[in-house]
Amino acid sequence: MHSCGTRWHLAGFLAGAIGLFAAPQAHAEADMILINGKIVTVDVQDAVRQAIAIGDGKILAVGSNDEVRALSGLQSRIIDLGGRTVIPGLIDSHIHGIRAAQTFTTEVSWIDAGSLVEALDRIRVAARQAKPGAWIIVAGGWTEEQFVEKRRPTQAELAAAAPGHPVYVQLFYRWAMLTPLALETLRISEDSDLPAGAKLERDANDNPTGAITGGIREFGALFARLPAPTEVEQIAGTRKFFRELNRLALTGIVDPGGVGLTPESYQALFHLWRERNLACAYPTAFRPWRRDTTSLRRFRTSPSFYPPASATTCFVSLASARS
Repeated sequence: MHSCGTRWHLAGFLAGAIGLFAAPQAHAEADMILINGKIVTVDVQDAVRQAIAIGDGKILAVGSNDEVRALSGLQSRIIDLGGRTVIPGLIDSHIHGIRAAQTFTTEVSWIDAGSLVEALDRIRVAARQAKPGAWIIVAGGWTEEQFVEKRRPTQAELAAAAPGHPVYVQLFYRWAMLTPLALETLRISEDSDLPAGAKLERDANDNPTGAITGGIREFGALFARLPAPTEVEQIAGTRKFFRELNRLALTGIVDPGGVGLTPESYQALFHLWRERNLACAYPTAFRPWRRDTTSLRRFRTSPSFYPPASATTCFVSLASARS
């Protein structure tokens, strides 16, 4: 295991440090002060304070407005919370952040789309902004139950939303709809053109619907045929993904690895470590899907999997699959 220190963001500090500095520190000057709020400390008394001061990336004090204001200086930013609550940063104990982050700026998100109409409109917008012939990909993160229509998109709807673009829309690891151009680009016309175990979905008249069915291994292999984001796109996606997690109050995640990840998959994350721009604490584990140890050995021996000793926050562990 490798570990090294980092500069945490505000919510992350709250997770580990609220309550450690209940009284103002002498000679400290705050960069930011939050007043008139409910500061949930989660200390042994489960106390709720009125204000909090942050300086040089650390919590300086929590307490009353007057106590914390004593740490203000000429350059201090004071924010009136107006009674709002400040909570410790949250930790997601199972999220495939490496994989999701790499494509966060190159895929279309259907998260929080309330209707299929809205989801298809996101496809239209992405198609207008994309380069001619570029892939439009929705790689999960949705279910038909979130739509008022309570159904999945048809091939015709996707093709109409993004004419001239191959479109791939995946639902969990069991179903994906591809437009005619997407199937043509991937040279898929029969079941034999798919990863072993995957099938072309057919209607009552035995005509292909454009959908593919299968399981996690089949879709892992199918998704690997799609164009991967460039190194620059992976870095941009990783940076934006973690900032989005921060916006949702997440300051730490546990990544269990997953299908298709290689030592090279972690380079965008390492890039942010070197820049000191990683916005989440990030324990991660690699768990091979095969029972042999070839993949695990590759991770353990690959220099590209480990960041340099000077990197910022890093908690990386390798775990072999249980038989």
